[in-house]
Amino acid sequence: MDPAKFGISTIPLNHTYYGPVTPEELAGKNSGKVAVITGASRGIGKAIATNLANSGAHVAILDLSSQDQSETKAACERFNVKAHAYACDVTNEAEVQDTFSKIQQDLGPVDILVNNAGKFMGRPMSMATFSTFWKTVEVNFKSTMLCSFQVLPMMRERKSGCIINIASRSATVDTPLGLGYNDAKAAVVRATSNMQLELDDDGLGEQIHTYALHPGGVMTAMGAAAHDPDVIAKYPEIKAARKEIEKLFKDGPELCGATCAYLASGRAKSLRGMYFDCRQDIERVCGAGRSTLQANNLYTLKMEFLQGYHNEP
Repeated sequence: MDPAKFGISTIPLNHTYYGPVTPEELAGKNSGKVAVITGASRGIGKAIATNLANSGAHVAILDLSSQDQSETKAACERFNVKAHAYACDVTNEAEVQDTFSKIQQDLGPVDILVNNAGKFMGRPMSMATFSTFWKTVEVNFKSTMLCSFQVLPMMRERKSGCIINIASRSATVDTPLGLGYNDAKAAVVRATSNMQLELDDDGLGEQIHTYALHPGGVMTAMGAAAHDPDVIAKYPEIKAARKEIEKLFKDGPELCGATCAYLASGRAKSLRGMYFDCRQDIERVCGAGRSTLQANNLYTLKMEFLQGYHNEP
């Protein structure tokens, strides 16, 4: 059997640091840059912040409460960089504007933005309210765009910058109880490619690079609390299914964090605008060349049709 014919990757997956994506290899690669990380108090966000700090970046740590960010802040400061914590609801435009203004005053212009804030509803539409659904969309997608709108003008002015949007495998598949999360993550992937297309068209593609990054199978606090008791009571099969699904979550958050540091360093621009799984060997994928990836419509959202599709609106 040829695994590639069945949609199975023939590139081995990594589940922790590897080769060029290690703290030792990345130390100093983003020296002096200013990085903003949303949802940074724990889990994946904390790993992103600490790996960027290890790479030499000064970090602005955003989460709903600055008190919850003390561990992340201390972990970043061990690398002798500046680390500031900001309480910010990244779905609130006024708060986002005010926070980014403070960041620029405290640390300077933003060089790196990692949109990591996330929320999972874990309820079927029949058991959810619109407000609960929409809040999930806002945390995952609206926040990404609000923060991107804050940094892109200064990045364009300086002709330099990197935006990494934490996506999910859920952006590419249909899963039960994924309403709100899956669709928002798909929007993140598509928005990333559209932002990069505009930058490329303006001749800024080599200077400002964006990525949608799958963080791997990481069992975060959000994932562990995915389904409410009343949902499990109505769908008891979820409990058994979760035990099997959890076996697939075998990645630590550090791999995503180090991959963010690698992407921010500008060494994977052939992937700009694309969706990348942090578990794949980044140098091997980049080695295929951007033209090859684009020609084969890889690392992007797409729709397949019977006998193809005419190129008409």
